[in-house]
Amino acid sequence: MPVFDLTINIIVLFVLIGLAALAGFGLRSGQLAKKNRQIAELEREVALVSAEILQVQKEYCELEMRCKDMSIPVIPMKQAAVAITKDNDPKKDDADAPSRDKNISNRTA
Repeated sequence: MPVFDLTINIIVLFVLIGLAALAGFGLRSGQLAKKNRQIAELEREVALVSAEILQVQKEYCELEMRCKDMSIPVIPMKQAAVAITKDNDPKKDDADAPSRDKNISNRTA
């Protein structure tokens, strides 16, 4: 009889090992499926964000092209300086000289 009990114990041991292995494979496959879903979700999110960035870049380029085509009424400093010197008349400066001299104070603080 002791041989019979040992055989049952070995079979029970193998069955328990098999059930533990199946449970382990089941749990691990569940974890892998969850990770794959998370990876797929993150990939979709990255694609969506990239699409938004590309849309904003496209709008920026279109705005830049519209601004480039516009004629902006800005006078460069070099042209403004030339225009001022042409407008100044030496006779005007001499006529204002006595009034400027009266406004200058000789006092020091």
